[in-house]
Amino acid sequence: MDPGRPPCVRIGVVPGAELARAAALPGRPAGGPDAREILVCAPLRGSLVLAPEHGGRVSPGSLVLADSARPVAVSGTAGCALAVLRVPRRLVPFPDDALARTTGRTYDATTGVASLLLPLLLSLATAEDPWGTEPGRAGVATRLRNQTADLVTTLVAEEAERSARSGRTRPGGSGLPDGDRRAADEIRRWANARLADPRLRPDAIAEAHHMSVRRLHKLFTGESGTIGRWIQRRRLEECRRELGRGGGSQAKVQAVAQRWGFATAAHFSRCFRARYGMSPSEWRDLRAENGTVDAAARTDALDGAC
Repeated sequence: MDPGRPPCVRIGVVPGAELARAAALPGRPAGGPDAREILVCAPLRGSLVLAPEHGGRVSPGSLVLADSARPVAVSGTAGCALAVLRVPRRLVPFPDDALARTTGRTYDATTGVASLLLPLLLSLATAEDPWGTEPGRAGVATRLRNQTADLVTTLVAEEAERSARSGRTRPGGSGLPDGDRRAADEIRRWANARLADPRLRPDAIAEAHHMSVRRLHKLFTGESGTIGRWIQRRRLEECRRELGRGGGSQAKVQAVAQRWGFATAAHFSRCFRARYGMSPSEWRDLRAENGTVDAAARTDALDGAC
């Protein structure tokens, strides 16, 4: 990748011969933070054999999520052609521990977010102009790249939460009884519809659900830390999504913060940086850049130019 260009989401087809020479899923040489990528890979034809610790055989109907910082060993590639989606690490705003739990693994792509991502990946990989980069459509290309990156981020979120919940609810752990879990899920649905309301506080939530504040906190202690932290995380996610739409006029950070229930832009910026490792305006500008370069529609080698 040209260090003078901003990172962008890329799609390519990697033949089995390239994979065999590398003996690993597409990785990148050591470099700066912009060189690191999150990879989504799926066979276009044939199948792929990974080391057992990475899930073994990858056949049509499944995909692999990988981190270029931790290459995935490949032991069999005969007759394989691999669709590879490359998303710059900075566009997947999750801490490294969440990525460590979710990458380097195969996923059944018949359920959940993976079932949405797989057909999109295969369609983009076989399209002549996957991003619609002809003149006058730069905004469309940017939005499509960003929406694709959002799907990858959602897959990481889904699997990280599932992994964390599995660890908390192992035998002898602190998992909630079924009745309490249903109550917590209902509260989440109710609160999700009211995230923009600055009055969304634990006492108001408890009153609306005819329970004590103490019981409310107990429901969320083992699942999300506290109800207040869960609300803040959801508000940050919505702000991140709105600021990162790209392809149009830039959203005002203060207006977005107020729209999603943050009292001040300064508090919002501190919370945003703590969660995503960059300021709201940096995230907005990064997403606006994604797709503004004249990217190659397809790559035929492990490290094709952006």
